[in-house]
Amino acid sequence: MTSEFLERTRSTSQAGGFARHFAAAREWLSSERAPVYIFAFIWCLGVIVPVIISAVLSLLKARGLHIVWAVSLHAYRDIVESGRWEVVVRTLTAAGIVTAICLVTGFPFALWLVKRAKSQKLTQFVFMALTVPFFLDPSARTLVWRGVLGSTGLINAALMKLHLIDAPIEWLLFSDFSVYLGLVGPYFPNMVMPIYLAILLIDNELIQASADLGATPAATLRNIVIPLAMPGIIAGVIFTFVPVMGDSIVPTILGGGKKEYLADTVMSLSTAMNYAGAAAFATIILMLTAVLAAVFLLFRQRMTLARGIADRGITA
Repeated sequence: MTSEFLERTRSTSQAGGFARHFAAAREWLSSERAPVYIFAFIWCLGVIVPVIISAVLSLLKARGLHIVWAVSLHAYRDIVESGRWEVVVRTLTAAGIVTAICLVTGFPFALWLVKRAKSQKLTQFVFMALTVPFFLDPSARTLVWRGVLGSTGLINAALMKLHLIDAPIEWLLFSDFSVYLGLVGPYFPNMVMPIYLAILLIDNELIQASADLGATPAATLRNIVIPLAMPGIIAGVIFTFVPVMGDSIVPTILGGGKKEYLADTVMSLSTAMNYAGAAAFATIILMLTAVLAAVFLLFRQRMTLARGIADRGITA
């Protein structure tokens, strides 16, 4: 009798404990913080964990699917000894040039779109023009440039018809120029969108107040617009620089295979089952991205500090 009572009490206590845990879990899931933690967990599982695995794999020796569990810099040493470090330099150069072109052209374009484009229809058309390329196949979109830049393409045909040249310009296609040109178009929206959003948050009254105090448009741009738009500029640079480093379609189609870029090297190493070498290149990309982000964040911090010191000096 006593044992049955104790067993019944224990079962009731366990059921009550389960009900309390279930109620607490349901309450937590309905809280404001739950989606943040769930998203952070999924993000770590889908992004951080593969990155850590890639970094660890780059420090191991691997022969095909056979991995030797011993720390080694063999993959990184192969990059230097085989001369493939030139691929990293070439890719960094291309990414830097394309990002600079997108920034120099994208910032004034975003500024015009926010402050000067008065027509709502014009703004909608521009956004449509910026987003439509994302719905096109990258290969088909890139192949169009062959018909424009080729020896019998539109540019050479037009120049020869106007008798401006006697023979086709060969360096328009299958060169660094064609690769850079082909990369600017797809990643130009990556630069414009963050800058557009940052400038959109700048109150027009600040710009008007700067003009009322006698500042020239250049001074207003330098002291008001650019500092306040800096978060968007930093985001645009990162969103442009990083994808350009990983692009393999444009260099393959418009480069003609004459020069190898980082994405092509990673793919060829993976195909050859040199997973440690591919992981080493992926880790290099990660480290370069981290360095770029750190440099920009440090630059922004120093700009904020200098601006704060200047404001305190003016107030004093």
